[in-house]
Amino acid sequence: MRILVIADVHGNAEALSAVLEKESAVDATIFLGDTVLSGPQPNETMALLAGLDGVLIEGNHDVEMFEPERFEAWPAPWRAYTRWILETLEPAGWELLRGLQSEGEYEVGGQRVFLHHGVLPDEPRQALPDTADERLAVLAGGTDCPLVLFGHSHIQFRRAIDGREFVNPGSVGQPRCGRRVACYGVIEDGVFRHCQVEYEPGPWLAALDGVGPLDGFPEFREWLKKALLSGYGIGEREPWTRFAREGYV
Repeated sequence: MRILVIADVHGNAEALSAVLEKESAVDATIFLGDTVLSGPQPNETMALLAGLDGVLIEGNHDVEMFEPERFEAWPAPWRAYTRWILETLEPAGWELLRGLQSEGEYEVGGQRVFLHHGVLPDEPRQALPDTADERLAVLAGGTDCPLVLFGHSHIQFRRAIDGREFVNPGSVGQPRCGRRVACYGVIEDGVFRHCQVEYEPGPWLAALDGVGPLDGFPEFREWLKKALLSGYGIGEREPWTRFAREGYV
């Protein structure tokens, strides 16, 4: 039994396509949330996710898409970009969003897993390689499930706590540690391993150029391009530069 584990696509259909092409022989897929915000290929991404067989749970950005008032406090370039994504997403994409499942314990391909997007209840709200064991253990939801899978922080790492394994497969569409690769994981015969695959960024860049509302924010558009191409998805800054030096992806 071979299970694909993906998270945090963020509207990057090129990266997701590369993963699905490389792992075409999987028996099931686990998706840990964050589908299209904030990327320029919302419909292409949703079409790929719709073809997956397995368990797909919601992420914080997926929930936010149904609460557009949240975006009114964002800076003007982000508001314009987000509105474009919401207006561009086709009905089939909205239907898939509504069908995403909640965090919880599942059995996938005979594998017992606890799935969580990865948002922690207090600041900082993401689980990182140096997060204390007691905070990371919160992602197990109070269960004794032996394998806890989560995303949100966009960095590949794993930790053993009290006989359970906590694993982040990394981000398919927006890595943050300085390598432009699509990150994911595979569970094969009950054993998890981290994986990465390179992809061609040209179509993503072209799609970003096609986002009309960003014509009024050229510096913001160039920042987004640099972030993708550099592999520092939210900017080349701490703690991501430190994790990059330590070898994380």
